[in-house]
Amino acid sequence: MFRNLVTQSGGKEAAAATIASAVGHSISLGSLSRIENGNAEVPLLWAWALMDATHNPCFDAYRAQVAEPPGDACPYELIGETSREHGESLEASLRAARSETAQDWAQAAVEHREAADKHAAMAALCEARSTGPVPLRGQGG
Repeated sequence: MFRNLVTQSGGKEAAAATIASAVGHSISLGSLSRIENGNAEVPLLWAWALMDATHNPCFDAYRAQVAEPPGDACPYELIGETSREHGESLEASLRAARSETAQDWAQAAVEHREAADKHAAMAALCEARSTGPVPLRGQGG
């Protein structure tokens, strides 16, 4: 999947530039090649940067396919995890806004994606325990 994202972004140099602009530091073409060839783990920020640039949500789509159905999750545990992640994301955003460093902004992005995952899991749990998918406000609901 990562190799396809690199190709879709215009090749290694373009992918490295895209990732560098997202993470705030230069990217080694050698590191990019190792990841592309499966010899190193894909950093999430790199995958997100390329998915955003190419509008190809392949990693997110794969993750959604392999995620466990939420109906059996403990709602109290999930509520606590959602609350914790939500708080961490807001704290990271405040830190980034105060410091204005690329690393702090990148960390805030990670924290917000983690919080969004927990919010989505909570919504899925609620839907699983209700009558099924619930339309968003303004979309048939």
